[in-house]
Amino acid sequence: MSAEYQVTLEWGMEAVRASTAHVLVIADADRGPEALELEARAPRSSLVLGATLVNAAEVARAALDEQERRGERTTVEIVAVGDRWPDGSLRPSTADLLVAGRVVDELAELGIDFHSPACAASCAAATALRGATEALVAAEALARSTAEPR
Repeated sequence: MSAEYQVTLEWGMEAVRASTAHVLVIADADRGPEALELEARAPRSSLVLGATLVNAAEVARAALDEQERRGERTTVEIVAVGDRWPDGSLRPSTADLLVAGRVVDELAELGIDFHSPACAASCAAATALRGATEALVAAEALARSTAEPR
C-alpha cells in the first residue's frame, strides 16, 4: 500500500497479505467464499470490513468511526476480491470493482477523499454506472456461471 494515499485499492490475497492499513475493506459483490478467506487471512492489527453494493455506506461510516476512535489519520485499503481462472490465478471482476468504487464514493462523501488513482477510477465507474450497476453485476455473474472453463 502506498503511504502517499489515505485510501488505496488493490486486488486479491497478495494485497491482504501485504496490507499495513488500519482499515481493510474486502469488496465482493456476492460475498462468496473467496471474501471469507481473505477476511480470515487479514492482519489482526486491521479493522476488517466486508463491503457489498448494499452496505457500502455503512462500511464507509465504520471506517470514519475508526478514524475518529483513533484520533488520527487512518489508512484504508480496499481489496477487491475478484474471481479465479481455472489455473487459480486472479481474474479481476467488474462487479467487485464497482463495489470498491461505491465504497470510495461513500468515503469521499464523509470527507475521506485523499485516494489513489485506482480508487478514483473505480469511483468514476461506480458513479457513472450507478443506474446500471445491479444489472451489470447480474450480467457478469450469469456470464461467468455459464462460461466453459478454458
